Parts: sequence; C-alpha cells; structure tokens
Amino acid sequence: MKNDDKAESAGISIANLPLPLFAGTMGLAGLALVWHQVEGFWGRGEAFAEVIGVLAAIVFVAMLLAYASKLALYRQESLAEITHPVRLNFLPAVSISLILLGMLAGPGQLSLLLWGGGAALHLAFMLGIVTSWLLRQLDLNMLNPAWFIPAVGNVLVPIPAANAGYTEVAWFFFAVGIFFWLILMTLCYHRLIFGANLPEFLQPTLAVLLAPPAVGYLAWVSLTGEAETDIIGRMLYYKALFTFFLLLVQVPRLVKIPFYPSWWAYTFPLAAFSLASFHYVENLAPNAEPLLMALVGLTTLVILWVFVFTVVALLNGRLLKPE
Repeated sequence: MKNDDKAESAGISIANLPLPLFAGTMGLAGLALVWHQVEGFWGRGEAFAEVIGVLAAIVFVAMLLAYASKLALYRQESLAEITHPVRLNFLPAVSISLILLGMLAGPGQLSLLLWGGGAALHLAFMLGIVTSWLLRQLDLNMLNPAWFIPAVGNVLVPIPAANAGYTEVAWFFFAVGIFFWLILMTLCYHRLIFGANLPEFLQPTLAVLLAPPAVGYLAWVSLTGEAETDIIGRMLYYKALFTFFLLLVQVPRLVKIPFYPSWWAYTFPLAAFSLASFHYVENLAPNAEPLLMALVGLTTLVILWVFVFTVVALLNGRLLKPE
C-alpha cells in the first residue's frame, strides 16, 4: 500500500484541516505587536518582534494555501464547515488576520492594502454571518464566546483606520463592533450561566471574552486621542481587567483540557489585553510597570506554547484526523 493510501486509511487528510487554525495568525501577529511595544517601552525586543511578525505572515499564507487546497479537493467538507453555525464564526479570523498584518506592516501602501482589504472582507463576512443568524432558528446552546470573533474584527479596524486618517470609516466599524459586542456579551453570559456547560473543546473560547473590551479601549483611544481623563476609555480597560481576573480563576480547570485548535482562543485576547495595558500603564499607572512585564511574559509563553503544540499536532497528523 502506498504511503498516501496508508494516511487516508488512518483518517489523515487535508479534508479535516480545521478552520479555527486561522486564529494562529491572529495570535502570532498580536504577539509581534506586543513586542513592538516592548521595544518602544523598554528599548529591546525589536528583533524578536520582527521574527514573530514574519512567522505570522508565513502561517497566514500557509493556511490560505492549505485551505484553498481543501476547498478545491474537498468542496463538500469545506462548505459544511464554513456554513456550520459554530465554526462559521471562525471564518472572520481570515479578515482579522489581514487587518493585523496591515498594522504590522507600518505606514504605507502595503499596510493600507492589507488592513483596508481585511476591513472590506470583514464587513462582507459580518453581513453574511448576521444574515445567517437572522434566518436560522438557532438553539441557545449553539451560542459560545467564539461568536465574538466577528464583533472583535469590527472594533479592531478603527486602530489602523484612525491612524491613517480614515476617521469616518473608523467610527463606522467602531459603532458596529461595540453594538454587537454589547448584545453578544449579554446573550453569552446568559447562555453560560443558564444554559448547558460548554463542551470541552469549546471551553478555551472563554478567553475570547477578554478581546472586545481590550481592543475597544485601543480603538477608543485611537479615535479620541484621550486617555488621562476619559471615562469611557477607563470603563473599557477596567472591564477588560475584570475579565482577565475572571479568566485567571478558571486556569486550574482550563489547564486540564487536552489540546484542541480552540486553544488559539487564548492567544489574541491576551495579546490585545497586553497592548491595552501598555497604553494604560504609560498614561495612568506608571507604578504598575512590573505587572506589565509579567503580563508580557505570560502572553509570550502562552502563545509560543500553543504554537509548539499546534506544530506537533500537525506533524503527527492529529489535526488532520476527523474529530
């Protein structure tokens, strides 16, 4: 029997490539942005930031090629995943990745092309996803924190858009993102408190709850330029801080969960909270600098840890087997 036949008989196939792996670029790009802040704050880490940024771009291109192959060779399986009421919400990880890569690219045409294209694609995804929510009769237990991913992307756009001078575009995406975050936050907490417990493979998505207020804080500051006396900015940051504390309480339970692609849900929210904390500490809490250093260390270790586990799972074929 040929090696390909043996692999197929073992269930290893690109047909099983999970859509949530696109969140890998989000986590790595977020880490690169964090270390660019480290370089500006403490004057070190520039080389590490550049390496992680390049790795994020490579991972994104590799996932695009791999998923394009899946679409071409296994169209039915791909469409079933993209239209699934839960996995559908991971599709905007593609557009969010483009936005983040545009932020990493720095000022210029390449940056505009990446984040602008990502914003347009995200709007298209959002319209399609919200339409699917309106047309389907979804069960409450299908709701989970991964539904925040489309909303997070909207709140992210104002950061590069405002910095590039596209103020109205920035306010549009901010308004849409905050609107859906407030709705989904209420619904999600209702589901988590009164509904059935999340299945094991979705429990890491609890970390996604951290991303909207953290990114929202950064977007608000980019739009208004205010920090020291701004009430809304403080509310957003302290909501993120409370969520971070809430997640820390869950750590003893979360560390017992075996590896799933959903582990990537830990990564970008931590990076977003670290970025928000850099700005907050610099402007409002300079005495908290040692805590900021600890947060950067935690964020770096978690993201690299998840990356290593993912590479190992890909090499041994686990991520290419049916779930």
